[in-house]
Amino acid sequence: MPRSSSTPCSSHSSQPRSSRPSVCSATTSRACSAGSPAPCSDSGRPRPGKYRGEAGAAIVEMAIVLPVLLLILFGIIDMGRALQQNIQLTQAAREGARLGALNGTVTDVKTKITTIVGSGTALNYPTNGVQVCSSSSLAGTDSTVVVERQFRAVTPVMAWITRAGGSSTIILRGKGVMSCVG
Repeated sequence: MPRSSSTPCSSHSSQPRSSRPSVCSATTSRACSAGSPAPCSDSGRPRPGKYRGEAGAAIVEMAIVLPVLLLILFGIIDMGRALQQNIQLTQAAREGARLGALNGTVTDVKTKITTIVGSGTALNYPTNGVQVCSSSSLAGTDSTVVVERQFRAVTPVMAWITRAGGSSTIILRGKGVMSCVG
């Protein structure tokens, strides 16, 4: 249905912008919805995104979503840290097993592992965790190294993944096996 040019929304286009009405009146409900609080554009239609309360809704949505996104982000960072430290521990155990296969002593193996992992890290060797080859070892026997360390996560995501609630400390284990050279 065509509008007459005498409606306030269409007639104000010739007026300077500062003197134009900022809200459509209820009489111009054909172009602008009845009682709409939105300012009219030059075409007489409400401008999208200018409704009352929309800016506050975006802030509320962000306040709800942002903590979840940050928890996911820091969970990913924790998983990456745990994976990196587990790979480092496994590589150190392999190097220790290699040294044990070349007739190294248990002390030499533990020193090598501590050098690779770092002296600031507390390492634990389970019972029979370090088995080295001796000069009398036969071919087919293995030098085995099992080493453990604690990993403390920054976020509680790791605790939720490993078990319901509880501590965010996880035991990482590295194992290395190398054949004795005889």
